[in-house]
Amino acid sequence: MFLTTLIIMFAAISCTSSNSDNASAENKDTTAASENASANSGNEKSEANKKLVTDFYQALYGDKDSNAIDKYVADDIKQHNPALQDGKEWLKKSLRPFLENSNIEKTKVDIKQTAADGDLVWLLVRDVAPNGKEFARVNIFKVDNDKISEAWKVSEPVPAKSANKNGMF
Repeated sequence: MFLTTLIIMFAAISCTSSNSDNASAENKDTTAASENASANSGNEKSEANKKLVTDFYQALYGDKDSNAIDKYVADDIKQHNPALQDGKEWLKKSLRPFLENSNIEKTKVDIKQTAADGDLVWLLVRDVAPNGKEFARVNIFKVDNDKISEAWKVSEPVPAKSANKNGMF
């Protein structure tokens, strides 16, 4: 009888352990699925932010569309370029001469690289100024609620001669 009781207890413990293992495996599967869904959602958001920023950049700087500011830029945009003031209204006012200059033709902007991490989007752009001088520009944008809320710009002239064969782009 003792042996029978021992076998029944062992069987009960084995079943409980097996059920616990199954529950643990199910929890791991659920956690992995949640993490994958979250990663996919984050990747989709990064891709959507990249599209928003590249559409904005083309509309404003390539198409010279003054409506791009209202469509893509937050009212209280923060500028990290020390030459620019915060706010959408200041941006519209300061870009008006550029956008209304009929001597500057519409063009396809030359975005060489795009990267995103969540709400931040980076563009590496080859830009040719109206005077013909070529620049490598890195623009960083923060996107909140489907609007550009912060902007950074780093700009460097492309030299005529390079110490390496890699080029800036």
